[in-house]
Amino acid sequence: MTPLLALSAAFGFGVAGIFLKRALQYVDPLPAAVLSVTFTTAVVWTVTLSTTSLDGLLTPRILPFVVAGVIAPGLARLALFTGIDRVGVARTYAIGATAPLVSVVLAILFLGERPSWLLLIGAGAIVVGGTLLSARPPGDRSWRRRDLVFAGLAAFGFAVRDNVTRYGFLDFTDPVLAAAVSTATSGTLMWTYALIAARRELRVDRLGLKLLMCAGVAEGFAYVTMWRALARGSVAVVSPLTNSHSIFAVVLAAVFLRDLERVTWRIGVATVLMVAGVMIVLRFGAR
Repeated sequence: MTPLLALSAAFGFGVAGIFLKRALQYVDPLPAAVLSVTFTTAVVWTVTLSTTSLDGLLTPRILPFVVAGVIAPGLARLALFTGIDRVGVARTYAIGATAPLVSVVLAILFLGERPSWLLLIGAGAIVVGGTLLSARPPGDRSWRRRDLVFAGLAAFGFAVRDNVTRYGFLDFTDPVLAAAVSTATSGTLMWTYALIAARRELRVDRLGLKLLMCAGVAEGFAYVTMWRALARGSVAVVSPLTNSHSIFAVVLAAVFLRDLERVTWRIGVATVLMVAGVMIVLRFGAR
């Protein structure tokens, strides 16, 4: 049951990426991030209010999930959307698949874990995948290599969130309420930033709004199933399966976004290598 929940979450994230790319034809990344988080929060809170108690909100043990919400999906979501807008769904989600690796590296640095030789194999697969991903055919000026940094920042943000979340679950046992608090914090942060820092009105085309609503529903479903999977199984099982969303995103982009971006053999091979590397690292890398 746990693998099925994790893969369902991966599929949800992949579907959301397709809707987001379409929406970014009509909406700038900032309002897209704000509205997507809002719709995601609404879905998660609907599930929370119908399935769990809110008593945990009154304890300080919820604070790690507030911090996690500030990092991701809050600020990391904005970086993710900017990456999708500038380099496409396939490249952004493939780089995003390295988030668990970054999470393991942070655990090694701050928790004293020792890497095994298998970690080096996984890391090597990710490096090769990243090299293929950043390779740009001669004459292709549709994207810039430096814009890959937004996808990297998003991956880093999600990795930090994972570590903060793991710390929080040492004393807190309700994953659905934790997800609700995290998304609500993200929504509050994004709306505050948008209203204070935005230089122009947050105009949204009607079609863009509908697409963002669909993306928000898909991500809300993904978050709920991901947290339920984490409640049932270990992070070592759930995290690599959930982060296989880049495979779904690349396949769906090849089918539904052919008019917006090209999924080349480099992107396909890079995605497989990077996801395989992440799975190796999380399954065998840290002892």
